[in-house]
Amino acid sequence: MKIRTLLLAILLSCTGINTHAESKAPELEKFVGAWVGEYAHKNKNRKDSWLQTRKADGTFQLIYKSYEYSVIKSTETNEGTWWLEGEYFYEKQNGVHDKADKYAYELIGDNKIKFTEITTNEKTSELIEGYSFTDTRVEP
Repeated sequence: MKIRTLLLAILLSCTGINTHAESKAPELEKFVGAWVGEYAHKNKNRKDSWLQTRKADGTFQLIYKSYEYSVIKSTETNEGTWWLEGEYFYEKQNGVHDKADKYAYELIGDNKIKFTEITTNEKTSELIEGYSFTDTRVEP
């Protein structure tokens, strides 16, 4: 009888895990597509803008432009992977950093996502909020 109860508990817990994974899939779809964004630095003389295309397979392409005094200083094209884990959005550019960037996010309707960078103090494990920006969906 105990074995039967244990097997039933394991089966039910596996079913619960699968249901949770399936319920996350519709939210993933909200991130797929082409998105533009812009970030004005505190000194106001520097600005960054980007076009990021996120695919359903978890890959992305990022075209990133840096401006100084409204003049383009550099343009980069990067690729990498993205995913959702728990309540956070992660982004890892190929060959750039050892760790992925971590962001809290807020879906604003169907066409905007506000991201806030999250870092962890390695000594205290405290979560620290960094800069914020908003991506806007590019309409086809």
